[in-house]
Amino acid sequence: MLALMAGVRANLPPWTAPAWRRPPLSAPEGRHPSSGRGLAILGVLFFFYLYAMAGGTPASVPGIPWPADLPYLVICAAGVGYGLAVIATAGRPGVRLMMRDWGLGGSPAAKMWLGLAYVLPLAGSFVASWVLCAAGPFSAVATTPLSLPVRLVGPAAFVICLVLARLSSLRAVKNAIVNGVAPSFTVSSDQAWWWDGETWANVSAAAPDGALRSPHTNYWWTGQDWLPLLPRPSRS
Repeated sequence: MLALMAGVRANLPPWTAPAWRRPPLSAPEGRHPSSGRGLAILGVLFFFYLYAMAGGTPASVPGIPWPADLPYLVICAAGVGYGLAVIATAGRPGVRLMMRDWGLGGSPAAKMWLGLAYVLPLAGSFVASWVLCAAGPFSAVATTPLSLPVRLVGPAAFVICLVLARLSSLRAVKNAIVNGVAPSFTVSSDQAWWWDGETWANVSAAAPDGALRSPHTNYWWTGQDWLPLLPRPSRS
């Protein structure tokens, strides 16, 4: 074992100051979302796309009767409730989000933007609807070019907030690395072993508990590069 340690240390690259490297977008083997989870994520996205459209629909379609308004009210209530719950729990690290696999919950700021992604679209759509209705008789303005921006306000705000959530999540990881706050570990040149302070641990068997994780929790930071985390345990 001592000979192995001496040989690995001889092959270690010289230490350099940490530099920011963006985590890989691909998921390593064994960490892809299960088919059921993937379908659930797509279902949530589709549901909240309808939610983002719901705010502008009453202003774009004149004369919607009360029974037809009910689905929009249910969708909007669910969206706002989810967004407020995400905002209220943004500072709690133990709360997991549906968007974890896409790196949107890596920091409190990212969670705040994710919550706002389900609050701001509705508010923006309602404001745009009110402006459209105040521009003239409803039947006259509902078919004007103004009706299209009203329908796009919600989805646009939704996408912008998701982008800001992603950037906020990456910013927290970047600051930790650049400022030297992220733990650094000695790794062999072939990136197959890391030193835990007493012995060499196989990368494929264990990862450091205190290592910085990527926002989507698929990689850990060695101090110089990203290495894939172990496969997620299968649920029996």
